[in-house]
Amino acid sequence: MEPTALSLTEEDLTEVKKDALENLRVYLCEKIIAERHFDHLRAKKILSREDTEEISCRTSSRKRAGKLLDYLQENPKGLDTLVESIRREKTQNFLIQKITDEVLKLRNIKLEHLKDGATNNLSRSNSDESNFSEKLRASTVMYHPEGESSTAPFFSTDSSLNLPVLEVGRTENPTFSSTTLPRPGDPGAPPLPPELQLEEGTCGNSSEMFLPLRSRALSRQ
Repeated sequence: MEPTALSLTEEDLTEVKKDALENLRVYLCEKIIAERHFDHLRAKKILSREDTEEISCRTSSRKRAGKLLDYLQENPKGLDTLVESIRREKTQNFLIQKITDEVLKLRNIKLEHLKDGATNNLSRSNSDESNFSEKLRASTVMYHPEGESSTAPFFSTDSSLNLPVLEVGRTENPTFSSTTLPRPGDPGAPPLPPELQLEEGTCGNSSEMFLPLRSRALSRQ
């Protein structure tokens, strides 16, 4: 993204022009003849009749020029109107170049200060965002005792795995299905091999195998 071009506000420009007049005060007081600019400055409402009379009361040309500059600094359009008057007179155009150079120099200095301030603010903002991101990341990362980081503190359970779930206190082996298989002889049970069928026939009632020896002897008598 391209940086936004900086520009001066009206207030900034007024301050620049005021500073330019102040910096050039000694030079302008030596060069400007105040009376030559009264008519134009009064026509533009920069000076009033009382103002021109106040300036004329000064005893020297230098002091009159100094008082004129005081009035011009109090008006946001004072310097521009003075330059117009000088241009109309056509006798001191070198003053226009001198004033213009000073204004441009101060304007560039002002822009440079604004640019530096904007850069500092942007750097501070980026630093704050970076610190916030680091804190946010640190708050969501769990560290193992060995110091290894893990962004997934809990293992996710996927229902598609069909892992057995053990209930607390139960000892059943989870690997066996809870469905009951049919016993031999029950409907749906596969037939026994022939050798097992013969063996089952000769054995007779399986319950006799579990009778006590004394009971068997009695039953045979």
